Amino acid sequence: MFSKKTFSILSLTLIALMAFGSMASAESRIILKPKVDAFAYFVDTSPSMAKSYKNTGTPKIIAGLNALKRLNNVVPELGYQSALYAMPDFVTYSPKATFSKATMARGLSAVPSELSFFQATPMGRGFTDLDGAVKNWDGKFAVIFVSDGLANSGRNPAVIVSDMEKKYGDRFCLHVISVADTPKGVSTLKKLASMTPCGVYVDASDLSRKEVLDKFAQDVFYTQEEELIVEVVEEVVVPVPVPVQEKIVFRNFNFGFDKYQLTDEMIAPLTEAAALLEEYPNLKVLVGGHTDSTGPEAYNLGLSERRAKSVANWLAENGIPADRIVVKGYGENNPKFDNNTKEGRKLNRRVEIDVED
Repeated sequence: MFSKKTFSILSLTLIALMAFGSMASAESRIILKPKVDAFAYFVDTSPSMAKSYKNTGTPKIIAGLNALKRLNNVVPELGYQSALYAMPDFVTYSPKATFSKATMARGLSAVPSELSFFQATPMGRGFTDLDGAVKNWDGKFAVIFVSDGLANSGRNPAVIVSDMEKKYGDRFCLHVISVADTPKGVSTLKKLASMTPCGVYVDASDLSRKEVLDKFAQDVFYTQEEELIVEVVEEVVVPVPVPVQEKIVFRNFNFGFDKYQLTDEMIAPLTEAAALLEEYPNLKVLVGGHTDSTGPEAYNLGLSERRAKSVANWLAENGIPADRIVVKGYGENNPKFDNNTKEGRKLNRRVEIDVED
């Protein structure tokens, strides 16, 4: 299990000086992890989408497709399954397959920008057809709906989305890119986006701003985690000196807001951490807890200590002698990320394990 000496452990920072004279170098990097296993772009091609978007002279369908194309360019290729559908006549422009920016771009180019006229806009029927397309999808999936929010025929789309939310639970996220220019359209789309707890609403015109585009992509598709790579070179004295290299990879160990209890997801990486620490019984273990800047400083200091103790207690109960472990809470005083952002605060709610002689 440990033959390659490569470990990915949430929330551990290791700077080790090994016995017998060793050297260590470290660098950190941000890695992207997918939030969903699959997603679908879902484009409204009903008659009202042929009208001008906010009196710009650009049809809503073109404004919506341009927003999707900008989004598509910044979605990282993390192995998602993806598809491209249109309504109200349910058409597949890119069938479900492993996501490729180039393949999806070809599908987006195939969506018509000149729309034929017909009387009704049955948005509810469109979501019913969408439900039929995604019903066998595995894992978590997101739908990115592009529309002006106008519907005038058939069942209420909110009823269909509500049924989908009940059926799929937290596996399903509905996000909206809006080209609405009426209060009714805006209200409809905001309601649809709010019907799944993870739903995000954004105006298509706002996606022309890089900071909004990047945030929307991260909210929908991926999370960022810091990974610290420490390379330890241990010098072994033999008749002919032979350097032995070990590469040990650790990641931050993050807690939820105002939480200090270990979660089930933490047990497997902690087990690997304990096994690694047992290989070097002469090293001291410093378990340091941290918080974001939300709340009083004194409370955060206590919370950081409780986080550190929860990790230290687990290590002590699973083979690491208590006299090797030092626990310290730093509160909000050592942030590594920007506490002014949601993602930065999440990454600052962490425990680090330092190992030293």
